Amino acid sequence: MLQTADLIVRNATILTMDPDRRVITDGEIVIEGNRIRDIGKTAELTKKYRASKVIDGSERLVMPGFVNSHIHFYHHMHKGLAPENLGGWAWSNWVHSKVATILNAEDEISGGLSVLIETLKSGTTTVLEAGSYNPEAVIEGVAPLGMRVIVGRRVYDKVPPSASGQTALVQSTDACLKLNESLVSKYKNGLADGRVVPHVCIVGSGRCTDTLIVESKKLADRYQTLFNMHFARSVEEVQESVERTGRRPVENLHHLGALGSNVVLVHMLQVNDGEMKLLRENGANVVHCPSTALKLTYGLAKSGKFPEMLKAGVNVCLGSDASDCANYQDMLRVIYLAAVLFKDLRIDPNLMGAETALEMATIHGARALGMEKDIGSLEIGKKADLIVIDMTGPDWIPRYNPIQNLVYSASGSSVETVVIDGKIVMERREITTVDEERVLRMCQERSKGILHRSGVNGVNTRWRIV
Repeated sequence: MLQTADLIVRNATILTMDPDRRVITDGEIVIEGNRIRDIGKTAELTKKYRASKVIDGSERLVMPGFVNSHIHFYHHMHKGLAPENLGGWAWSNWVHSKVATILNAEDEISGGLSVLIETLKSGTTTVLEAGSYNPEAVIEGVAPLGMRVIVGRRVYDKVPPSASGQTALVQSTDACLKLNESLVSKYKNGLADGRVVPHVCIVGSGRCTDTLIVESKKLADRYQTLFNMHFARSVEEVQESVERTGRRPVENLHHLGALGSNVVLVHMLQVNDGEMKLLRENGANVVHCPSTALKLTYGLAKSGKFPEMLKAGVNVCLGSDASDCANYQDMLRVIYLAAVLFKDLRIDPNLMGAETALEMATIHGARALGMEKDIGSLEIGKKADLIVIDMTGPDWIPRYNPIQNLVYSASGSSVETVVIDGKIVMERREITTVDEERVLRMCQERSKGILHRSGVNGVNTRWRIV
C-alpha cells in the first residue's frame, strides 16, 4: 500500500547540497507537512508514495532555495537615483543624507515586498535584511509573502570623519540599544509560523562606537539571535581603527569579545591573515557581496581575500546587497561573479568555481544564519525549502553539465516553482501568496512621492531626456 505525502516532485535532477554533494538523476523528493520525508530515485520512491500534488520534474533541476545573506529593503526605494560615479563613502553619504531620511513606513513596506518578489522569482527562499527604520511595520508587512526573512532595526551612534556634519540618522548609544531590544523582544517568537524573525542589526562600517558593538553582541546573545553589521570594508576603516585602538578592525572585535558564531560581518574586504585566523577560531561568518564591491569600487581586486578565507575554514556566504548599489537581486548573477572573479584576478582557473559558489549561496548561507540544521540542503528531515528550475530554455542546451549551466549560463528567470516550508509560494512563475502586480504598481506610485520629497533633481545621466 502506498504511503501518503503532501507533495512530490519526481523525474527531476536533484542537486542535494548534502554532505556528500549528491546529484540524483531521475530523482524524487517527497514532502510531508513542512519537512522532507524522503529523497532518492524516482523508480524506487514512486512505488512507496502517493501525494495529492505531484510536480513533474522532467527536464527540471531541483535544489535548495538560495540563501541571500545580505539585502536591504529601504534602499530599494533609492534604486537608480544616486549618481553613477559615486563610490564608497561618497555613495554612502549621499544615501544617508538625500533619501533615507525622508522614507516612511509605507515606503519601506513597499520597497521590502518589491525587493523580496525579485529575490523570490529568481530562486531565493531565505533573506537576511540589513536593517529598516520602521522595522515593526516592515516585519508585519513582508510576512504574508511566505519567505524566510530575518529583519533588523538599522542603527548607528557615530558619524565618521568622511561624513562630518551628517547627523540626521545618528542616535545615542542607549537609544540604538533600546530600539534593537524593542524589536527582538516583541518578535522573538517570530511571525508566519516562525519564518519571519528579528535580529540585532547595527550599521557598523565606521558608524558605530565600540560600546554599541559590545552591547549589541550581548543583546544578540541574550535573545539567541544574530548580530549583523557591515565591517572592514575600506582602507579608511582600517586606518581609523589602528589610530584609535592600535588594532585592525577584526582584531579589535576579538579584543572586545564581539566575535562568535552568531556574528555576520558584511563586505570584509580589508582582512589580513591573522584576522582570518580569528574569524575561523571564533566561528564568525563573512558575507561576500561582489556586485556592490564592483559597482562602488571597494577594491575587490586589490584587497579581497575570499578564496583564502574559504581555504582557512572561514564560513563565507553571499549577498546581493541593496538595489541602489548592486541594483539587482538575482542570486544567480551574484553566484556567477563569486565563481569567476578570482579566477581572473589571481590568474588561476582553479580558484572558486561553480560548486564553491553554489555552496556559498546555500549551505554556507544557512550556517551563517544559524539555520543549517533546517535549510541549505535537501536531506530527509530538513525543511522543505526548494526551487524547481526549467532546463529547457536555450541557455540550458545542450545539458552536458547542469551545474555549470546553472552558474555560467542561466539566470534567475529559469526558476519555475518555489516551495518554502512545504508550501508552494510560486508556481510556473506565478506568486501564490500576494498580488505581485499590485505590489509593484504601488511601489512605482510611491517612488513619485519619494522623488519629490527627496529634492533629487531628476534622473542622473549625461544623456538628454526629452
